Amino acid sequence: MTTSISTVNLNRKEKIQTLMTQMNNGLLEREHQVKLMMLAALSGEHVLLIGPPGTAKSELAKRLKSAFVEANYFERLVTRFSVPEELFGPLSIKALEEDRYNRLTSGYLPEASVAFIDEIFKANSAILNSLLTLLNERQFDNGNRRVDVPLVSVVAASNELPDGQELSALYDRFILRSYVSPVSNDSFDKLLCGALTDFDPELNIRLKIEDLYEVQHLAEKVDLTPATLEACKEFRNYLVTENIYVSDRRWRKLVKLMKVSAFTSGFNETSIYDAWILPHCLWEQPEQFKGLQKLYKRLVTVDGKTPPSRLLKVLNVWEEKLKEDQKTHKQDAKGNTLYLDRDGEETIKEVSKSHKKDHRGNFLYADRNGNETTELTQNYGYSYSPEKNKPIMVEVKNTPIPLNSSFSKAHVEGRVLEIKNIRSNIEGFYSQINKEISGVSGYFEKHLWLDRSMLSEVIDSLHSSQKEVDKLLKRVTSLESGFNNLPLESELNLAFELEDNSGIIEGELCD
Repeated sequence: MTTSISTVNLNRKEKIQTLMTQMNNGLLEREHQVKLMMLAALSGEHVLLIGPPGTAKSELAKRLKSAFVEANYFERLVTRFSVPEELFGPLSIKALEEDRYNRLTSGYLPEASVAFIDEIFKANSAILNSLLTLLNERQFDNGNRRVDVPLVSVVAASNELPDGQELSALYDRFILRSYVSPVSNDSFDKLLCGALTDFDPELNIRLKIEDLYEVQHLAEKVDLTPATLEACKEFRNYLVTENIYVSDRRWRKLVKLMKVSAFTSGFNETSIYDAWILPHCLWEQPEQFKGLQKLYKRLVTVDGKTPPSRLLKVLNVWEEKLKEDQKTHKQDAKGNTLYLDRDGEETIKEVSKSHKKDHRGNFLYADRNGNETTELTQNYGYSYSPEKNKPIMVEVKNTPIPLNSSFSKAHVEGRVLEIKNIRSNIEGFYSQINKEISGVSGYFEKHLWLDRSMLSEVIDSLHSSQKEVDKLLKRVTSLESGFNNLPLESELNLAFELEDNSGIIEGELCD
């Protein structure tokens, strides 16, 4: 869990929280859009709202403007017949008389803090170049001078996605994207019966433009943790499989968004949870958002809570090594123990049948009365011909074929030391899980941007991970016990001697 920054940020954080709450008043099902627009403004980025007309897109932009003190607002609907003058201001007649090409930008986009541009992808080539420079570099070419503009954020809207290669650069400038659908059936009654309330926050709640510059400057100092980097790599791999292209410039801006997400929440390092913003920035088609969101949920509830795969692989390797060390006897290809019978032949049978002998080495037979005899045949009177006696067969233990394996004390101690190191790593991960369980609820509560409905899933996954780690610890205990119980060299020799002295188990008659 990430550490907390000092209380310097608390006042600003409370303002942001209050502003987002008030911006949602009177709006239905627009919490995600409010959150994205506010984060975009704090990060100095732009938002694209895709969706049908009449879904409060322009209202959202106006409310964003009202969140700031003395912010200039500009709004324009673009058509394919729009001319640069509509966005950037008319040409100065006086300047033209002096052979200068200057625009009067007062009240137009170059002097706006927050702007709403509707149907932005209908912009023609005469508008595009100036618009791209203004969006990305925050500069505008007025005549022969390039001037800085006070732009905080542009909220763009469109009923459709861009069609044509010439618009791909413009599309890429909008880091955050959101599909705005009509109000659902669940909120339809409220839509009909409710009234749209004004958003006019008190001055002491509104943010100053200087606040944004300070946030962006200080957020650069936030550490990007390995967990966040791994999440980015997982998303990038997923994008490859889905054939979604994301530019290097876009990835760098996404890092800035995650840092601002952490900083404004009061943390001096990111966590895997700050990757919440990635699904909103990486889709090209609205239907791709669902898969990206599913990946984020898996990372923070499953993958991010399971023991590292490297640790599992190491544990599997040592379990195989224990099996090898525990093989004190020769085995066939199927893993069956091999024995030597009395004829010196290899067999997988633990016991073999053999013809019983007396103390002089004579084979023993049983007559018709069950008595032992060394005679193969027996006469039972003159009226009978000689009758064969039955050989007496006995089961004899075969001798396991020993391997030339012996374990020194140093060998066993070395194995046990390795297992103890694995145990230490697993116990360290277990400690992290316990620490996160104890702090995750407070972390979600403190974080400005996280979806609190996911908290229960995160906690459930942490408890499941606890159970998995318990299983790993049992495996480690079994490994440690197995290596500790390996026969040492002297014990092994004694065991072989006892096996060589094994005797007859039982006897039986054979026809």
